[in-house]
This record gives sequence, structure tokens and C-alpha cells, in this order.
Amino acid sequence: MPNRKPRILIIDDDDGFCRLVNGHMARGGFEVVSANTAEAGIVSAQANNFDVIILDHILPEQDGLTLLGELQSGQGAAPVVYLTGSQDSRVAVAALKAGAADYVVKDVHGDFLILLEKAVTNAMFATAIKRDKERAEAEVRIARDEFKALAEERALLLREVNHRVSNSLQLIASLLHFQGDISGNADVKAALKEANGRVLAVARVHRSLYTSLDVRWVSLAEYLSSLIRDLQNVSSGGGDHLNSISLVCDQIQTGPDAAVAIGIVATELVLNALKHAYPKEGGQVRVTLQAQALEIELAVEDDGVGCDGIDGKRRRGLGQRIIAGMADKLDGGLRYEKLSPGTRAILSFPIGNQIRVLEDDPAAS
Repeated sequence: MPNRKPRILIIDDDDGFCRLVNGHMARGGFEVVSANTAEAGIVSAQANNFDVIILDHILPEQDGLTLLGELQSGQGAAPVVYLTGSQDSRVAVAALKAGAADYVVKDVHGDFLILLEKAVTNAMFATAIKRDKERAEAEVRIARDEFKALAEERALLLREVNHRVSNSLQLIASLLHFQGDISGNADVKAALKEANGRVLAVARVHRSLYTSLDVRWVSLAEYLSSLIRDLQNVSSGGGDHLNSISLVCDQIQTGPDAAVAIGIVATELVLNALKHAYPKEGGQVRVTLQAQALEIELAVEDDGVGCDGIDGKRRRGLGQRIIAGMADKLDGGLRYEKLSPGTRAILSFPIGNQIRVLEDDPAAS
């Protein structure tokens, strides 16, 4: 309730009745203004700030229901308590349907004045609650819009950052590739090729993020497909080695960190297969990523001469240490299987919060 007296407008053509209501409401701490015609009531309602309007059902120019609609048509209109001398409940129902906050039936003894004061007080409180609710909802909408704008700005900045990081990593990968091409040392050339593949694995994640509408998720089918194309280009860089790398991948999405780990492991296993399975000539490497019941399996297999160390005596070179570190990051494990001919390396890791499997058909490339 404000500190000032609540202001009431009563629209009734009976002066004596208006004085009766005025006297009673004034004793209750209200300030009352009277209007004896519909036109005067509309002018007063528009020109003054009233807390409640008391409207009589019968007026000389028009009935109260018609005037009620006009009084309720404006923005922030004051609540209306409808007065009627009729005992017909249909009048009260019609008034409530037309927008009245409450109604009171007049009587000749003036007993209705207590009900009228209570109705006026209730209408004021109900209106105050309604307006507080509307203000709160407006503030929530403003805060939501601001949050949405900030989220969109953040997503745009993240995409821009990922774009720049991707470009920088692509440049580094190109420099490594160029350095490998001009190197006359076979070991240096091989090391630079492997480093090139590792950098591309990370660069492709950032590329996926800046081209995605949702920077929280990376599509592994798209990511690994791009990565395989890069590895194909790197592996066919010279000599008589003609390699073919294929991919079959379920529709799986992961967070960026998990995608980097999966991409690096895939890169290391593919490069290992090309290096050890086909030392003298090119061959085929098949990459699959499939969702099982509770885990994901990344498999890289070849039809080559086999990879030494399947029996557990594999040298712990840099590539193997990288694979072990990435497997630990995924809470997974790596195992090797002998084929006839060839080798299959399988990385298994659980489906966690940062991994989700879609129900679409698997993508193949």
C-alpha cells in the first residue's frame, strides 16, 4: 500500500448515493471522487490516477456493462468494482466476464457499504499483486534476453577463437609437411610426418567447433572423415606407396577434449599401420568407430605383414606413449589382435557424460 490515501472514483448518477459512499470510504482512509455521468467518468478515469473505480450498473446515457468495457480498455486500467441493485445473478456474472474485479449488490439500508469497502481493498491488493507479477515477469524476460545475447556473443567468440586456432595449427602442419619434404634424412622425414598428423588431429577439432552451431559437441563422423582425408594426403606424398584409408563410423558426438584424444589415437594407429604393416609398398587401412552397449570401440586394422610387439614386447616409443596417455584420458584401454593377414588395434572406452550416441544410420566414407 502506498503512503498516500488510496483514490477511488465512483461513477453513479445519484448524488445522495455518492455522498453516502464518500462518507463511509473517507472514514476508512480513502479519497473519493464522484462522476455523475458516463462521459464524466471516462474523462476522470483517463485524467487521474485512481486505485479503484466503483461503477453503477444503471446510468442515464448507457448501461454500466458498456462503460465497463471502455474503462478496462486502456493500458494499466484501474480495477472496477461493479455495483448493482439487481438480485439477478446474471448481471453479476456478466460484469465479471466483462472484466470487473468484484461486484456488490446495493441495499436500501446501507449494509452493503462494509462489503463495498472490503471489495475495494481486495481489488487493490489483487491489482498490486498482478502488477508485481507482471513486473517480475518483465524483469525475467529482460534477464533472459540479456543472457541469450551474452550466450550468443560467447558462442560467436568461441567460434572465432577456434577458427584462429585451427588456422594457426594448419599453418604449423603445413610447415612440418614442407620441412619433411625437403629433408634428406628418412628418420627426420618420418618423424615430421608423424608430427604433422598429430597437429592436424588437433586442428581438425577446432575446425569442427568453429563450423558448428553448438561448440559443446563434435561430430566424430565428420571429424574423423576429415582427419582420414588429411592422413590420406600425407601418406601418399611420394614414392610407390599407394595407401587407401577407409572409415566406417556411427553417429557419435563427444566434447572437444574427448574428440582430440580420439583423433590423436586414430592418427597414431593409422600412421603405425602404414609404417609397419606396409614397409615396402602401400596397402589398405580400415578405421571403424562403433558404439557398443556401454562403450565405444575405435578399431584400426590392416592386411599387412603384422606389427611387432603384439605379444607385449612392443617398444615404448613416442607414439605408443601418446596413445597410452590419450587412452588414460578417455578411461579406456588399448589391445591388439592378430589377423590373417594383418593386425587390428582396438581402443575401448566407456560412454560417459561427454559422449552421446545418436540413433541415425552409421555414416561411411
